[in-house]
Amino acid sequence: MTSFRKERTRLLHKADSVEQLRQWLIAEDRKRRDTLKKPIYEYYIKNEPIDINHYIFEKEKQNYYEQLWRKKYMDIDLDTGGIEMPQIRIYEKSFYNNYLVTQVDFSFLNNTYQVYSGGAPYFNPGVNILTRFGTVDLFENYRITGGFRLAGNFDSNEYLLSVENLKGSFDKQLIYHRQAFLNYNDSVLFKTISQNIYLSYSKALTEVFALKGTVSYRFDRQVILSTDMASLNYRDITKHWASLKGEMIYDNTRKRLINIYYGTRFKIFGEYYRELTSAKSDMVVLGIDFRKYIRIHRELIWANRFAASTSFGPTKLIYYLGGVDNWMGYLFNDVNMLNSAIPVTPNVNYGFQALATNMRGFTQNIRNGNSFALINSELRWPVIRYLVGHPLRSNFLNSVQVVGFGDIGTAWSGKSPWDDFNGYATEKLTNGPVSVTLDSNIRPIVTGFGVGARAQVLGYFVRADWAWGIDNNYILPRIFYLSFSLDF
Repeated sequence: MTSFRKERTRLLHKADSVEQLRQWLIAEDRKRRDTLKKPIYEYYIKNEPIDINHYIFEKEKQNYYEQLWRKKYMDIDLDTGGIEMPQIRIYEKSFYNNYLVTQVDFSFLNNTYQVYSGGAPYFNPGVNILTRFGTVDLFENYRITGGFRLAGNFDSNEYLLSVENLKGSFDKQLIYHRQAFLNYNDSVLFKTISQNIYLSYSKALTEVFALKGTVSYRFDRQVILSTDMASLNYRDITKHWASLKGEMIYDNTRKRLINIYYGTRFKIFGEYYRELTSAKSDMVVLGIDFRKYIRIHRELIWANRFAASTSFGPTKLIYYLGGVDNWMGYLFNDVNMLNSAIPVTPNVNYGFQALATNMRGFTQNIRNGNSFALINSELRWPVIRYLVGHPLRSNFLNSVQVVGFGDIGTAWSGKSPWDDFNGYATEKLTNGPVSVTLDSNIRPIVTGFGVGARAQVLGYFVRADWAWGIDNNYILPRIFYLSFSLDF
């Protein structure tokens, strides 16, 4: 065979192979673009894992896999030599409105410990008008958030201002918070005004794990309102507190729907408080909140939560176990939100008070103490979305959920829930000079169970629960809970 014939044969073979490759590429591209059968990326990724180090959002997948396909099979090099680059301009900070919200609400702007006032009930905000606004700069390095809550009586108002700097390795935040509310105890009516300044630094070590530290100053003032000649002579009570707080935060959950998550998240925290004008006033608080969301089938999940906290030192924090967050207990119920029949442990220097929720089937203060532990378990079923099998345009229909739940918990003072040091462990009867102390036979652990419904109505995520409590092996009458809050 002559050299001319060999060269001619080689060129024919080359042309034939290029034509075959071209036809194959055209067929693959046609098949790849046929999204009526399946999404583009499913032709290339059969079992697509979630890589938290390299997220690819849905809107990016088409261009992303387009580039992968072209790079692998066509190896196109783009010539950018002719592109004219824009002139370099110095960025000057410019802010724009991020959001503005005005709504009827039943919660606080910022949840802080309330001052303990010798038997005064925990103050619930009730119906209020909440306004929040946010502004952010163009690069989202700086954020300014503000808000105020106007109570129905215009005496228990609340204000908040927050400035965030998200540049650098640490996220910095400065918060000013002022809260005021009316309250009472057995003898006087008073108004409590609390002002807090927080400075926090947080560092994300990975995409799902972060550390956070906060230093804060708190000024509490209790103004005794004059109702008689004795209260007219009372002086205001003022206290200055300094505190440190450290947190470990882990969150690898994925949000499938509103209130429907997959994964695990938890927070472990420690706090140290000290009154600046008192020698023996230290208070240490330790706590954990662990949540696990298990997918049973599609959007049907099993959500579990374990929460516990304790306080110790010369000053302690008292927890009132019972109820739910943001509970509108005065609506549709004949029971008081606070159970005054359970006594507080005497001779303990409580400085602050807080709620331990959720403990459904009971009102607040079914148990109390400087420590608490509880477990919540829920089956969450977005029934309409589950039966339809695809997303709906209506947020209401997407969010309708049926819930079955069970709660178990306790709060105590002393070394354990069975310690006789607990105030509810004994009952003292006095008749003239004679006093008798009896064992109250109150078991420290209580449980509750029930059913509930969830839905997003007019922008509010509304929770309705019907629960029965079990105390000392007796099933108590049903309590209805209406609240505005997510998750547990």
